[in-house]
Amino acid sequence: MGNSSSVNFPLLNQTINRYVPIPLLFFGVIGNILNMFVFTRHTFRNNICVIYFLASTVADSFSLGIGLLTRLLTGFNVDPTQFSSGFCKMRFFITYYSAYSGAWFISLACIERYLCSSANVNKRQFVTTKRAYISIIIILITGFVAFGEQFYCININQQLLGAPQSCYQLKRNIACQIADSLMQFLLEILIPAILMTIFGSLVIRNVRRKCCRINPIRQENICTPAVPLSATSSLNAQQQQPPLMQRRAQKRDGQLLVLLVIQVAAFIICSWPVNMYKFYSVATVYNTKSNFRQAIENTAFNVAVQAYFLNNAIKFYIYTLCGPIFRKELAKLFRLH
Repeated sequence: MGNSSSVNFPLLNQTINRYVPIPLLFFGVIGNILNMFVFTRHTFRNNICVIYFLASTVADSFSLGIGLLTRLLTGFNVDPTQFSSGFCKMRFFITYYSAYSGAWFISLACIERYLCSSANVNKRQFVTTKRAYISIIIILITGFVAFGEQFYCININQQLLGAPQSCYQLKRNIACQIADSLMQFLLEILIPAILMTIFGSLVIRNVRRKCCRINPIRQENICTPAVPLSATSSLNAQQQQPPLMQRRAQKRDGQLLVLLVIQVAAFIICSWPVNMYKFYSVATVYNTKSNFRQAIENTAFNVAVQAYFLNNAIKFYIYTLCGPIFRKELAKLFRLH
């Protein structure tokens, strides 16, 4: 009893929701806007990896604008999603859907980098702009179907059994709680993290073989093959693309790979707390919990969610700190270079 009275958990959670989102929103929104301007410049226009980066940036913007903004309003007790069933359902759907989409677009970027760096010419030929857009559409449709359950499983007035907020899962419907938590755990966090890790490692393996050479398979698909070409193919490649352009494209692809690897690491680190919370919530769904335990879990949930939103807010700063080509294009955007 002494422990339960030593910490004012409602005040702590209100403080977290009130003040943590402010810098994340400020720097995240500005960063995502600048990302969109840079990634749509001519230098990146035909690079498929950047198409996925741009799509991920758009998804991050929705995640911050809907998910994080409403948490900020919750901290000031003016969040309409806590009082309107329709707003509540849309908030959860858009937040989950955009976070899921952003994670999968980065996963697709990892797969694209792996295929482009492969020694197998058939794998390199598989990467085209058309297939990239088809992949994006498939991800969007799949997410819409997967998270459609939230229009039934999410509602207001769910403080029952210690829900962290009014707008939450139907606490009297255990099946909904399990389904909703598993959807986020598997589709939004675990599977993308596994794909990023696997294909990111395969890309690094290909690059370490030191057999990279620029040889675009198609005009719209700029890839870096991982094997030396025959003498005839080398001559054709040199005729198709000047050596300076080859070096620039190779340098650009190398820098994009660095950005991708760091972005994957940031996603895994930031999503780990939510990952663990969702796994824990499903594993203990049938347990009887004291008020003190529920208060601790709700606080852990709020901290984990803020950490997850951090991933949506820091990508611009990752690109700026770790990507010379990104900094160069950003400087050109402001006419500083």
